[in-house]
Amino acid sequence: MIRTRGGLREALVGSAPTLALVLLLSGCVGGDGAPAPVGDPDPGHRLLRSIEPVLTAIPPGAHVTQRDTVEPRWDSCDGVRSTFGWAPPTVDVAFDYAGAAGSADRVVAHVRSAMQALGWTYDPAWSGRGQWQWRRAAPGGQAQAQLLGGADDRPSRWSLQASVPAATHPVKGC
Repeated sequence: MIRTRGGLREALVGSAPTLALVLLLSGCVGGDGAPAPVGDPDPGHRLLRSIEPVLTAIPPGAHVTQRDTVEPRWDSCDGVRSTFGWAPPTVDVAFDYAGAAGSADRVVAHVRSAMQALGWTYDPAWSGRGQWQWRRAAPGGQAQAQLLGGADDRPSRWSLQASVPAATHPVKGC
């Protein structure tokens, strides 16, 4: 047993929660083990703005069910400390299309044409059976876009998404 004068032991024991709080707030100890975010993943929001026009590439008559613009977030695909980084800025639009027979072909033709007009290049190597891909050079890396969907449902359900790598410290291991 430690004997102290003037309540030193009590003072030290009583300050443990305060010390833990100070360490947590200072970043010395992470509550979830994640490293602190580093850098600016999208200076001036220029990366996100560069892919937002993709949201307009849907065909006339489509019923938009969801539209998202997602800022970069500090993340890890597997939770391993060394793989943390900035997830890419992303835009996504989900829509239904209730056109006539052959409407899937019409949707794909419209989106391909609209994406080309926006400066995207169709990538047949990664396309086929309900999935179509595009690529485009972007600040800091290669932007990618993907159309998913088809004629299996009535109305047909589609998703068009684009992302671009973060300007600094991209997430690893995905």
